[in-house]
Amino acid sequence: MSAKVDAQASFARTVSASCAYVQESSRRPSVLGPGGVFDAEAAETCAVAEVAAALSVSTRTVTEWLFLTRTAHPAVAEAFDAGRLAYAAFRTVCRSVAGVPKATEALLQRVVAAASRCAPGAVAAAVDRIFAEFDAEWHREARERATRERSATVRKLPRGQAELVIRGPAEQVAAMWRAIVSAARGVCATDPRPLPARLFDAAHAVLAGGAVACECAGHDCERRGSVARPEATAVIVLYAATAAGLAGEPGHLVGWGPVPADVARRIAGDATWQAMITAAKVAEPRVGCSCRCPEHEAADAGREVRRTRRMPAGWTPTTGRMDSVRARAVREDTEYLRALPPLSLDRAVENPDGHGGFAVPPAGALTYRPSEAIASLVTALYSTCVHPGCAVPSEDCDLDHVVPFDHTDPERGGWTVTGNLAPLCRRHHGLKTRRQWHHRMLRDGIVHVRDSHGTDYFTAPGE
Repeated sequence: MSAKVDAQASFARTVSASCAYVQESSRRPSVLGPGGVFDAEAAETCAVAEVAAALSVSTRTVTEWLFLTRTAHPAVAEAFDAGRLAYAAFRTVCRSVAGVPKATEALLQRVVAAASRCAPGAVAAAVDRIFAEFDAEWHREARERATRERSATVRKLPRGQAELVIRGPAEQVAAMWRAIVSAARGVCATDPRPLPARLFDAAHAVLAGGAVACECAGHDCERRGSVARPEATAVIVLYAATAAGLAGEPGHLVGWGPVPADVARRIAGDATWQAMITAAKVAEPRVGCSCRCPEHEAADAGREVRRTRRMPAGWTPTTGRMDSVRARAVREDTEYLRALPPLSLDRAVENPDGHGGFAVPPAGALTYRPSEAIASLVTALYSTCVHPGCAVPSEDCDLDHVVPFDHTDPERGGWTVTGNLAPLCRRHHGLKTRRQWHHRMLRDGIVHVRDSHGTDYFTAPGE
């Protein structure tokens, strides 16, 4: 950990020294314009080119360093200089904080702490969640302004390759990505193409309006030749009280990040929705809405989780508070747990037997594979892999038993209930299975993760 901080601090010193050189050069009258008049802009341009050449980076990169160091909030700049923020996280935080009204020191410290724990790809969503809680109205308006920023660009690459980049509202991009992934998974298991190639072929098929062909060797394969083109869907999860307009708890776009309460309610007006009801572990039912989903019957009575039928579009309550009561309570509990000494964490383990608080196993608890209803709820509770900093969407993860399932005696081991399940991507699932990292379920669904050196991490629902 100290080596990481030292490396990040060293890079920060390089950035600081480079910017100091450019700023000093831009004040030195060494570049004269027409008529012998000093041209500060030309002097800065010359210095930027010198730094870029000396460090073998682009002039665009040096220009970005200048902009960030000039505009960064002192608390954020201090964290970067001290090595607590990697450059990618520093850049994302600076862009995210820009324009936030009444950004207090406490808020900025929360943002820095969250960003320092995240992998680069997860920083933006983590910061968005904090801003959604801090000022939900501003976050909603900022999100609506950003929604207008849509683009599609193409960049030529060597050897006849090219790159297509699409930028736009997360829910629309998420719907496109789900369609691409679904199409790529539609081919059979013996298809020889690696996953990136299948994803490209699926993207081409979705954009061109065609179908993905299976390239397996089996001539009798039902999927050989073509696979049905999937419909684009995106899934947003929110509490029933928010959906009914009685609270303002933000929803979240599964695998992507927070969605303001009123935006989620508005999307529900043109989407199917389904209630997921828990009997014991979650105090409030949740509602998940998606664009076009097959209808499912409610689970049998007595299950830990039950689901209603898929309901049609058109339900659009629009009133309710814009705050985030439950998210704040869980965050405060997480921060309290982080402050406890390691030995005291044992008292926060809610159900060390992995039975989720049940005295008698509910239906499906002694079966290794969770039901679709339970899988949907766990995926809704945790938007990504619970490993610290991992940004893999929960829907692409394994649902791991925090207390391992006992295949020889299922009643003795951890049960298949929401209080004992958490999403882990395949890489981090392997770390836990090999006992290199250790997981425990604490209260409020907070997952405690400890690495091989005894460092503690915490992942709360919604993070």
